[in-house]
Amino acid sequence: MPTAHEPGSNEPHIPDEAELEAFDVDHDGHIGVLDSERARLGVVDARLEEVAHEGGVKGKIAEVAHKVIDKLDND
Repeated sequence: MPTAHEPGSNEPHIPDEAELEAFDVDHDGHIGVLDSERARLGVVDARLEEVAHEGGVKGKIAEVAHKVIDKLDND
């Protein structure tokens, strides 16, 4: 039988204090869709920043995309 953290589980996931601190953007006590998507955007932004440091054409494109996403994420 799957536990609450496994796919296919019917048990709701109850975030711990560390998860709430990291992902609860609006500080309402739960991690909603907006919170989850902002976290995902942060991961994409970090990866683009890594690729930008590699240089070349791909790096330049990643740098521009990183700047756009960073601007969206910080506003």
